[in-house]
Amino acid sequence: MIRSLSPRLRQFLVFALVGLFPFLSLLRLMEDSSIQWVSIAGVGVATAVLVGPVVWFMRARFSEQRRERLTLVAFGVAMIFIPITLGLSLAFGVPPFIPSFDVLIVGSYVGCLFALIAEQTIIPERLRDVK
Repeated sequence: MIRSLSPRLRQFLVFALVGLFPFLSLLRLMEDSSIQWVSIAGVGVATAVLVGPVVWFMRARFSEQRRERLTLVAFGVAMIFIPITLGLSLAFGVPPFIPSFDVLIVGSYVGCLFALIAEQTIIPERLRDVK
């Protein structure tokens, strides 16, 4: 018999397993001795400001089943969009003011993690739950 996991444990497992990719990016940045903390913090803050309200809005308006379906669609679109964007930026040359791909990965993960922590600790329970 397979036991289903609690939503918190599933969410933790997703963040932990997805966190391996930003961890490898952080190791690459540390290896190059060029960690751009200001850029990582800027991307993290921008991601938290953009992602946080969207996630809270989705949680308040849609059922869990619909959110899961929309998450899969968004993930699929991202999996198509990211390689195309990376390929085009490599083909045509990236402007020097755009931070490296590793900085974007680490900053985005930090921003999403910050939005999740803010939601769990700061946002009142009545704004988090769908009733």
